Amino acid sequence: MKKKIFVLATILLGFMTLAQNGNELPFQKWALTPPMGWNSWDCFGPSVVESEVKANADYMAANLKASGWEYIVVDIRWYVDNEDDGHYNAFNNSTFVYDEFGRYLPSPTRFPSSTGGMGFKPLADYVHGLGLKFGIHIMRGVPKKAVTDNLPILNGNGKTAADIYSTAFECTWLQDNWTIDASKEGAQEYYNSIMDLYASWGVDYIKVDDLSRPYHDPEIELIRNAIDQTGRPMVLSMSPGATPLNQHEHAKDHSNMWRIFDDFWDNWSQLNYAFGLCADWAPYISPGAWPDADMLPLGKFIRGERATNRYTLFTEDEQYTLMSLWTIFKSPLMFGGNLPDNNAFTNALITNEEVLTMHKTSVNNQEWFSSESGTAWIADDPSEGDKYVALFNNGGNDFVNTNDLIYRSGNITELTDGYGVDIDVDITPGTTSLFLIVDGTSDGNSYDWADWINPTIHLDDDSTILLTDLDWEYATSGWMTVKKNLNVENGPLNINGTTYTNGLGTHANSVILYQIPNNTVRFTAFAGLDFGGTNQINSTPTLEFMIATEDPTKREVDVNKTIKNSGRVSRTIQNEGVYLEADITGATKLYLVVTDAGDNFNYDHGDWINPRIIKTDNTETRLTDLSWVSATSGWDTVKINKSLDNNPLTVNGMAYEYGFGVNAYSIIEFDIPQEDYTLFKAFCGFDDEVLNAPNGVTMEFMVFTQDPSIDNALSIPVDLAALGFNGDCSIRDMWSKIDLGTFSSSDFAPVINNHGSGLYRVSGLNRSNEAVITLSGPSEVNTGENVFFDINVVTSTDTPSGYVMIYQDGTHVGTVEVDAAGNAQFTTAFSEDGTYTFTANYSGNANYLPKISSELQVTSTTLSVKTKNKPTIGILRADGKTFLTGITVGNEIEIFNIYGQKVMSLKAKSNKIPINYFQGIAIIKVKTDNDWVTLKAIL
Repeated sequence: MKKKIFVLATILLGFMTLAQNGNELPFQKWALTPPMGWNSWDCFGPSVVESEVKANADYMAANLKASGWEYIVVDIRWYVDNEDDGHYNAFNNSTFVYDEFGRYLPSPTRFPSSTGGMGFKPLADYVHGLGLKFGIHIMRGVPKKAVTDNLPILNGNGKTAADIYSTAFECTWLQDNWTIDASKEGAQEYYNSIMDLYASWGVDYIKVDDLSRPYHDPEIELIRNAIDQTGRPMVLSMSPGATPLNQHEHAKDHSNMWRIFDDFWDNWSQLNYAFGLCADWAPYISPGAWPDADMLPLGKFIRGERATNRYTLFTEDEQYTLMSLWTIFKSPLMFGGNLPDNNAFTNALITNEEVLTMHKTSVNNQEWFSSESGTAWIADDPSEGDKYVALFNNGGNDFVNTNDLIYRSGNITELTDGYGVDIDVDITPGTTSLFLIVDGTSDGNSYDWADWINPTIHLDDDSTILLTDLDWEYATSGWMTVKKNLNVENGPLNINGTTYTNGLGTHANSVILYQIPNNTVRFTAFAGLDFGGTNQINSTPTLEFMIATEDPTKREVDVNKTIKNSGRVSRTIQNEGVYLEADITGATKLYLVVTDAGDNFNYDHGDWINPRIIKTDNTETRLTDLSWVSATSGWDTVKINKSLDNNPLTVNGMAYEYGFGVNAYSIIEFDIPQEDYTLFKAFCGFDDEVLNAPNGVTMEFMVFTQDPSIDNALSIPVDLAALGFNGDCSIRDMWSKIDLGTFSSSDFAPVINNHGSGLYRVSGLNRSNEAVITLSGPSEVNTGENVFFDINVVTSTDTPSGYVMIYQDGTHVGTVEVDAAGNAQFTTAFSEDGTYTFTANYSGNANYLPKISSELQVTSTTLSVKTKNKPTIGILRADGKTFLTGITVGNEIEIFNIYGQKVMSLKAKSNKIPINYFQGIAIIKVKTDNDWVTLKAIL
């Protein structure tokens, strides 16, 4: 009897259990694949109107619905009358629309169909009529207007908005609402009231903002309860990011999707940064609960916060990279542009059926490797046994190389709490260089004033040094110059209204280099947006703070091709000059290069002293006696036997007769005579004529024997054996939908454009591994019983771990993973009589080659299901009332909500117990035969 009770409850709530994982919560079934839709934010900011929403819905229904796009979401501040552009209006200048219970209503000015108290129902009905789903954005909390007006809470037992609010944790970037104190009576009832309202409108998707950064556990739980008690399946999206990684379990248990990123816009720097975040969050991808990399800023923007009447700034290569990463990461996809303005390229990008199938069905999605040679992601196709491989050429952003950074803040904007970020990062002992970097994130550098507050290095003896007490090696600023203890324009350091006395003021793009003691173990600072930028009218400063201990600055030449590199030469590093000697045996070309060492070319007067090539018999030829093929100088022209300013060549107080005077960037190209030359020698350094220059004077000298130009394309080899394919493989380009041919080992090494990507399906051609699958189960069961199938897979290998796809009468009903011994269990249930046939297919994991084919031997199981006359315990709904049925008189019954709060306790006086006065997801405990049995139900 005990088993039957548990089984029946599972059957009644069969929709609560996913075949892929038996631990999902009920709401997670509402988004078994990552949601896909359109959101009005990127395109219209807070100003979207009803006709624009309908136009995008019409376009989606006609052109995108067949590809799985289904949500139409109205974003921020739909309850404000006077939003007429892409920017926020101040709280005191906004006209709010709300009802007598303090619940926001759509502005009838912007949404005419909402008049007469209709709310969003007419618009939702319109969207539903197109076969789509409707969503809205809200801010967490209670409207300040409702608090000020002391409005009552619907079904709140006499409580008002003023009884539940708190001024703690007020949103820093939009002050419409106060926090709701979850401990106050009436708090749950207020959230219940707004969710009931949205359910009555027909809302299918709710994006709740200012919820997950910082992470508001109490209000998240109130919102989860409130949605559940409505009985309507409304997908919950938590925003903004980054959600704390250590909250992944709580986020998964309470929402369908949560942001891992701040607002994402169309610049390469942000996309480059997203790779690391996606890699961190990939282990927490699960059906119904999706880490969210934010919107797709594609197509045309009309009047958004950062985009007015323009198309995306992403190049086509970058758009492929965006879609490849978002889909293999299984992020929700929310399109940001105005759909009716889509061009053919954009539509092809977002409707590729092979890519979207991967997005929906792939498993084991993860970063495979990331290095200077590129980044790769992989995933499995559980139905075919194939591998998905995404390759990315993403080694740096537009300003610096990002591979070796030890810290990245991600985007810091006026939406960031406190307009800044606390930094505390470990430094490897022995490190002697520290680079403080401010990047403008490719969105333009206007108003990007940045402050490093109290930048401090910590030594292994527990002592500290303020960087402002040290002299920097060099310091660059995108506007003006770097300042100590002042902002970039000589004002006080001020972040979000707080003034600081110690720090560095600069402006993106900026690099500040310090030489630090080799016993440094930590660096700390507070870094943020200076008031001088945030105080500008219509300013949108966006910064990223980065830290490196290896030189991250970019060069205009490929440093990997150099045969000799001086390293940094400046007034404090190698200021005496550097001798260079390089082997040029067999070379026909010689290039002498002077770079700016990553800061700028100001006063970078460099001298090549006595540059010469030497034969095996030690005969020397001065390069000053040869004619160059070409010679460039960053300022003025290359001089022979003189400095750049036509003075004698002088380095470290010593004058020289022969050499070249240049300014970075400089390249001098020579053809090497066809004779037996084997060595190049020279002395190099900065010329004394710039010894007292106000800034600059930082360079490096390099020698090349091949063209030093950077080839932005990158060949990325794919080790097919490391993917588990020990023979020939067929590889298909998923974007072009072209089969590329047969490859093995590391033969496949596609060339990926700079900022570009490739997305491929890899299929093993070796079908020698047979798989025999056995499904063992009963031949006859009762309706209302769980059916347990034992699965066994036998292959020609010793460890047949992989996936088994279960089909019921030809329809795929679940996927289970088998262990290394080939065993697994699948559970299902039936509510109707009948005869059911089950089959199974096998797909090996990374160690197995066979995909599903007729070679695989499958044992079928036919199961008859019949009803037997015996009492059962279940849930009965009739005439709007809910009963617990099949109860034996005397049974003790306790009902809890999913958060552990007891809502009912009684002893059964009949076999039908009314419980219609409780709504929500219930944990029901029934004591029978002196044992407690736990059921789950939606009441």
